[in-house]
Amino acid sequence: MELREMIYKRKSVRSYTDERVDEATLHKIRDFSCGLKHLYSDIKVHSEIVGRESIRCILPWTTPQLIAIFSEEKEGYLENVGFMFQQLDLYLQSLGIGVCWLGMGRPGKEMVKSKDGMKFVMLLAFGHPKGDALRGDVSEFKRHSLSDISDKEDARLEPARLAPSSVNSQPWYFTHEGEAIHLYCAMKGLLKVKMLTDMNRIDVGIALAHIYVANPLTFGFYKANEVKNVNGYGYIGSFTV
Repeated sequence: MELREMIYKRKSVRSYTDERVDEATLHKIRDFSCGLKHLYSDIKVHSEIVGRESIRCILPWTTPQLIAIFSEEKEGYLENVGFMFQQLDLYLQSLGIGVCWLGMGRPGKEMVKSKDGMKFVMLLAFGHPKGDALRGDVSEFKRHSLSDISDKEDARLEPARLAPSSVNSQPWYFTHEGEAIHLYCAMKGLLKVKMLTDMNRIDVGIALAHIYVANPLTFGFYKANEVKNVNGYGYIGSFTV
């Protein structure tokens, strides 16, 4: 299946077998990772496949293998990580591999120290799922309506509407101005908690990745000089499709 098809079928898998993904498939994953499109090309990012024994995690479900993601800590690095590695998420699902963004774990101190000053950001758990790796159809998603996440009911935003987010918070909001669509991230209430705020900035990058994957030839991202304020939200960036 093409990546864009995965947008309408993917799900976060939290139940896996103990079988490890074979080396030939891991090679495909590494190759695909090398070609991920950046949201910000000047931010260095590193990822590697690690064993469960290298990770500290309090969650009751585990996978034998995970992907640890590291990044330079620059403006926009969280959105960049979400944007890049949601592309990998969709690719894994296209291979029949289950995957889930994992915020409640981190690698050991020695691994973090070895990354040349890059900050550990996030884990992707992946493996052979117990049960179905994909949804049957779009009706199985529990998401806000387009009118809840945008100032216009724009069908072009459907891929972003279906994007996964931390505790299904769906922290994105879109406004329209001519050909431009402006993206905002929720910043109020519980989202003031730093961990949730960081996660939500990753989430809006994930939503942008869905827009890009659905429109790979026409997607363009930039920072506008002036945008209107949206109460409770912070401006992230703008795009055209």
